[in-house]
Amino acid sequence: MYSKKIIILLIFVLLPNFANANTSKFIGVVGAAIGEIKNQNNESLVDGSKIFFGDTIISKEKSNAQILFLDQTVLTLGEDTEVTIDEFIYDPKSHEGSFISNVKSGTVKFITGQISKQNPDNLEVKVPSGVLGARGTEFIVLSENENKSTVVLLGPGPENTLGMIPGNLILSDGINSINITNPGYEAMVTN
Repeated sequence: MYSKKIIILLIFVLLPNFANANTSKFIGVVGAAIGEIKNQNNESLVDGSKIFFGDTIISKEKSNAQILFLDQTVLTLGEDTEVTIDEFIYDPKSHEGSFISNVKSGTVKFITGQISKQNPDNLEVKVPSGVLGARGTEFIVLSENENKSTVVLLGPGPENTLGMIPGNLILSDGINSINITNPGYEAMVTN
């Protein structure tokens, strides 16, 4: 009788730990890694390394990486860059979901995927001094420091010859916002 109580107690104590062990959800893969790329646990990331929900990816000096996500979003990290995946929810059947990343420092080029194409409000990029949303486009985020971030819209533009839906960015500092619709245009947000 005493051993049954211990076993039942162990089940209740250990069960929550087993449930938490599977909270890391696979969301993408490192397509290319050059130099020293690590995650928040200081584990090296190389070509083919899996990216999980909540990961922070850090590229060191003279290093860069390209990350491919399940919804076909592509992030290319420049050197001395740190980005965290705060949220990634994706349904491959409906292409609906939500993608929130946080560019803490450095340079990241984004090519948006299915989540943004389905609903541009569902792709959000946080920077130290603001936040931006994107619709089906390609753009670069440069977080120079805690007080200044620059965003450049790369395209496609409203009169592209490929018949692609024009992209746009909405950059906000929490009070003011600006809509960038012309490729090559940039905006800066400061504290």
